[in-house]
Amino acid sequence: MVDIALLLVSARIGGLPDLGEKAGGVMYFRHSASRIHSNGYAMTATIYLIRHGETTWNRIGRLQGQADSPLTHRGTKQAEAVGHALRAELAGQTFQFWASPITRTRQTAAIISDVIEHDYETITFDDRLKEITLGDRDGYAGWRELARDFPEEAEIRRKDPWNFRHPNGESSQMVQDRVRPLLDEWKAAGGIHVAVSHGVAIKILRGLQLNLTEAETFALDRPQEAFHRLVADRIDTIEVSMP
Repeated sequence: MVDIALLLVSARIGGLPDLGEKAGGVMYFRHSASRIHSNGYAMTATIYLIRHGETTWNRIGRLQGQADSPLTHRGTKQAEAVGHALRAELAGQTFQFWASPITRTRQTAAIISDVIEHDYETITFDDRLKEITLGDRDGYAGWRELARDFPEEAEIRRKDPWNFRHPNGESSQMVQDRVRPLLDEWKAAGGIHVAVSHGVAIKILRGLQLNLTEAETFALDRPQEAFHRLVADRIDTIEVSMP
């Protein structure tokens, strides 16, 4: 059994942190990012956004996009730790499990399912949860190498990163356009939704939830030893301790 410690660590905008509370022998410290929605949509769902565990390409800095590499040993342990934390969060409640169909998210979802005793066969694999694709540049050695080999593209990306597309790839705007309807579906359906996805896709979902600007969305982190809970007008970040 992995020893789990949870810490909710983002700052509540315009408010004070909630007091710590103990549940199942684990101490929680609540802080949350919050921003009022301009459209006034009343969110009734609770959504957990989980990034896949570390992969062999993550470890060496290689660009994945929608190409793939397997989880490392650390990546499997990260998924296991998230699973134990999520099990405490769910506490026997009914939920719907979603995941990107890319192999690294399938692996992560399988490990989490095992820990929380959920039937893997009932997971909904949805293409809208896939990572942004770099098109012809998926699998490239790294950002430095990409800028070296394609300096004109790098300059265009620097000037307008949100709308930039690598050849045959996607822009961040295109990713936002495909994940927004899914987020709206979850909100309209209500209940609890668990989703295993990717760094950029999750950043954009969080940006939509908090009505962030493009620059603010880009500045968000992409943790693999934490996950996010979206509820009402707030996002809680739940960190897990690794053995």
